Amino acid sequence: MKLQTNLIRMFIFFAFLVSTIVVIGQDGQQRERIKDKVKAQRVAYITQELELSETEAQKFWPIYNTYQSEIEQLRASLDLKPRRDMSDKEAEEMMMAMLDGRSKEIDIQKKYIQKMKTAVPAKKIAMLFKVEREFKEKVISNIKERRKNRMEK
Repeated sequence: MKLQTNLIRMFIFFAFLVSTIVVIGQDGQQRERIKDKVKAQRVAYITQELELSETEAQKFWPIYNTYQSEIEQLRASLDLKPRRDMSDKEAEEMMMAMLDGRSKEIDIQKKYIQKMKTAVPAKKIAMLFKVEREFKEKVISNIKERRKNRMEK
């Protein structure tokens, strides 16, 4: 039960993050600029926090980018949107699809951890997931702060 609750929370978090990025930009070009800016900030943040050397970074980033792309494709293919009016059967199917998706995501992570170990030490890979989470929290915090500032004006 706790696992399902955590998975639902994680799904809601990612849906919120993606929808927030989409809402910020009115047109496609602006959305792309924002996505590119966030991606550049992610690269800088992770590089700094993991203390990647130039050699490590050159090997690490192509692997990481492919990993991210595969994870994004998986999440996009799931397209799970809970609704208040769904039946119990639909809810059950959605939860099972979420669990299946999480299992596939773990398989992808396992595959890419092995690939990343050819670029950086395992210690840095272990820190990667924490650093990614911190970055996402900072992005959300910045978005909230900007909204708050806009409302005050």
